Amino acid sequence: MTLTLTPLGFIGLGFLGGLFVTVPLGPVNVMIIQRAFRYGFVAGVSAGFGAALADLIFAVIAAFGLSAVTSFIEGHSQVIQLVGGTVVAIVGLRILFFSPSLDSGPVADEDPRGSLQVAAATFALTITNPATIFGFFAYFSALGQWGPQKNDPTDALLICLGVGLGVLGWWFTLSALVTRLRVRLNERFLSRVNIVAGAILVGFGALILGRLSVTYLEMV
Repeated sequence: MTLTLTPLGFIGLGFLGGLFVTVPLGPVNVMIIQRAFRYGFVAGVSAGFGAALADLIFAVIAAFGLSAVTSFIEGHSQVIQLVGGTVVAIVGLRILFFSPSLDSGPVADEDPRGSLQVAAATFALTITNPATIFGFFAYFSALGQWGPQKNDPTDALLICLGVGLGVLGWWFTLSALVTRLRVRLNERFLSRVNIVAGAILVGFGALILGRLSVTYLEMV
């Protein structure tokens, strides 16, 4: 017996898919935590928009089965990971050596251009991570008959809408939680957050680049 879902059901499955690929701790989560802690809720959410856009692009590719794009990603995965690893390491170093200050009050002001730059960085980090699209493929495949079908683009669109809501919902929640906690913390703790966040990002970048180096040496 074939089970059918309502439009709201497809949106709900997409919402869960967005959480599935977004919630696990990664460099983007670390960046958004750092931005929300340093500049507040709006800065955290602004940074999340870049990652959300990249996630949505990958969700559309996976939902509609755009094999040509998928083949390109598979064929150039090492170059894509090289770019992503380098970006992660550079961003981590900038955070690591940034000297925090709370002199301006409990919530520091941020230049809007800085928000755009961070959103671009989170977009780059997400779009250069091939694991994201394969995560969507794995999730949609696991849905079986509830997943997006090739002959029904409406269901695929509804699932992608749910993905966008799930991803943005996570960034809103994460930014709100961090912002609520930050007002009770001092500059010393902020400095430690920067050091930990920067070190984690540099570690992620080094891990990606190190893994690529091992793969290259094995091929030689």
